[in-house]
Amino acid sequence: MGRSDVVLLEKEDLPGSGSTSKANGGIRAQFTTEINVAMSLASMEILDSLAGEIGEPPLYRKAGYLFLTGDPARLAAMTAAAAFQRDRGVAVEVLDAAGVRARAPYVAGAVVGGTFGPRDGFIDPGGLTNFFLREATHAGVKALYGAEVRAIDRDAPGEFLLRTAAGDVRAAVVVDAAGPYAARVAALVGVDLPVAPVRRHLLISGPCPSLPPVIPMTIDADSGVLIRREGNRVLIAYSNPDEPAGFNTAFDPDFPLRVAEPLEARFPAVAGAGLDLRRSWAGLYEVTPDHHAVLGPVEGVPGFLVAGGFSGHGVMHAPAAGRAVAEMIVRGRSESVDVEALALGRFARGEAIHETMVL
Repeated sequence: MGRSDVVLLEKEDLPGSGSTSKANGGIRAQFTTEINVAMSLASMEILDSLAGEIGEPPLYRKAGYLFLTGDPARLAAMTAAAAFQRDRGVAVEVLDAAGVRARAPYVAGAVVGGTFGPRDGFIDPGGLTNFFLREATHAGVKALYGAEVRAIDRDAPGEFLLRTAAGDVRAAVVVDAAGPYAARVAALVGVDLPVAPVRRHLLISGPCPSLPPVIPMTIDADSGVLIRREGNRVLIAYSNPDEPAGFNTAFDPDFPLRVAEPLEARFPAVAGAGLDLRRSWAGLYEVTPDHHAVLGPVEGVPGFLVAGGFSGHGVMHAPAAGRAVAEMIVRGRSESVDVEALALGRFARGEAIHETMVL
């Protein structure tokens, strides 16, 4: 992009040790809004183009995403969504009950069908972070750790003075990519950013040899429970709709009780493997009111950009978002993806975006 005078300010003491270290790591293009589909496809293209540089093991594994349902009305909505996705270049297949069971013989209960995206799959969050960090530092980017931003002053036209725990930093452009803390950083320049941290749990089963060694991200659209392989175990996720906003990342020992019944009903082999609560954890989503990111400059604060509020899609959309922000800074606009729909001003204009496939 032509700029190397970049300083990365990281709140944590190590790279990728915040929310990234707790991410599920899924990547999918099975969305129901133009912008989410575009961001996913752009990220997939970037990851494909970097595969030779990344080498082995691959950081992007195309095991697929399988959405399934026992509800005919829900399957009709999923079929319509698949048509929308295919029209935008997404590889997605609509399956009948037999097709679902062929791809996921471990599924129990009533099934009428589902959808499968073969290009969807998994990203290694830590591995991808380390790859991008290595390339950035080779290009001249400087990283400061333990550098939480505590104040931002404008003591000269066109210049920010960021006061951090690791010292002061001057910059002509500031990108707020602070994840669940993005609203706090934005408030330092007087911006009301509607990004709230919300706790999400990930559970790890005991050893589960009865499932195939590689399975797609398998989502029971009826209950919201999803599973994927994690070595010889299985990772289980479920979004608690009653979870309040806040920075609490302590693991709730009662959370497994919420997921026990739907897990047993849909994935009995996984339920039978038990849960290893010592290996399970909780992290934070950074959630906006419409579950879409805020990406781009902030009106009224020249030089201040936001890349946050990804609502659980941060790892999967990070490659596209990073390139878009770089283009905005160097070229004045995002050229690779039209991200105007993600502008902060959409909330004030009443132009929130509705995504129906939120996990």
